[in-house]
Amino acid sequence: MRASWTRLLLAASAIIAPWGARALSAGEQLTLADALTRARTQPALRAAQAEVEAARARLAQAGLIQANPVITGDGAWHRTPPDTHVDSAITLGQEVEVGGQRGLRLSSGQYDVDRAEHLFADKSRTVDGEVRRAFFGLAATERRKALAAESATIAKRVLETTQRRARAGDVGDLEVQLAQIESTRAAQAVATAETDRARAVARFATAIGADAQESLVIAVADTTPAALPALPPEDTLVTQALDTRPDLAAARAERARLEAEARLTHRRALVPNPTIRGFYRHEQANEQIVGGEIEVPLPVWNRDQGTEAALYANARGASAEADRLAREIPRQIHLAVARRNAAADAWTRYERDTVPATNSARDLIERAYASGYLGLPDVLAQQDRLLQIRSAAIAAWLDLREAEADLIEAVGEEPK
Repeated sequence: MRASWTRLLLAASAIIAPWGARALSAGEQLTLADALTRARTQPALRAAQAEVEAARARLAQAGLIQANPVITGDGAWHRTPPDTHVDSAITLGQEVEVGGQRGLRLSSGQYDVDRAEHLFADKSRTVDGEVRRAFFGLAATERRKALAAESATIAKRVLETTQRRARAGDVGDLEVQLAQIESTRAAQAVATAETDRARAVARFATAIGADAQESLVIAVADTTPAALPALPPEDTLVTQALDTRPDLAAARAERARLEAEARLTHRRALVPNPTIRGFYRHEQANEQIVGGEIEVPLPVWNRDQGTEAALYANARGASAEADRLAREIPRQIHLAVARRNAAADAWTRYERDTVPATNSARDLIERAYASGYLGLPDVLAQQDRLLQIRSAAIAAWLDLREAEADLIEAVGEEPK
């Protein structure tokens, strides 16, 4: 299943990459699915895909006969008075692989391809995680910008109401100055929110590999609290992750590749390849000689002992990395599940109870101040509290989306 999914990713990238990332037309919005598709053309993924192609080329090279035949010709002129003779010879030699070296080389090459494919899938996993986080981060900044603009509009209305009441003699200059300060602060918050949005757009554009001149507009489909799916048991997610995570599979494939390379080195040194030659010589006028010879290196001094030891040491390092990931992944799953559950509970409370109450309270406070039932200090204090609550609700929504992205990245795919 893991290998099939990796090859599906590679096929999709191969189809999308030649066409490049299509720029958005005017008014077009990017959904999360669109953004994930656009990220298939991201430079980091193209580099990983190129490494897969290189590994496949190395595998094809490993299947070839490694040594080409060698042909040698020589001639000699000598004179034995009163005769003159011209001797000539031609030799054809071929090194022959023995001891199953080709099979070991192909095995190592296949593990190399597997490792490259798993690394590509792992790069896709991390890129997709960053795309999800950048997408929802941009959505959150847009919501904060809208909230800041709404607060600025309310602050402006409060200022106008305060000025009107001051002209009627109901409030003094202090209240007008406080209202003016609040209006200025709200306008500055709008500018800050716009800067935050520009920063989020840049992060999102980098995540999907968009051009610098492209205008990016996203469309977010909200999920109601009642629609939040229940997660599978944590043990199930751990099992799924250990079976799916491509970085773990890549470490295991690298260990297998290095061990196969070490076995090939040992076999090649212990059972050296013979070179078989056949020759034809013409000597002493009409003397013709046909024969053959075999050359076998003797593995006495150099048997690539150091190379073999280095390969096995590297294989142990890859094995240690695989063991580290096998221990680390369950902890990552536990943390991701805990964060997702806590974020889901927090967002549900905000969305179900807090946000509807703040919306109605905001209108009541503004009407109460316009009618003279509340003083300006009370209005400003209550408006600030409502603003903090709604900002916290946006933060809770973003925390939930990021927690879901982290969980998908930790598992390696959508939880099942």
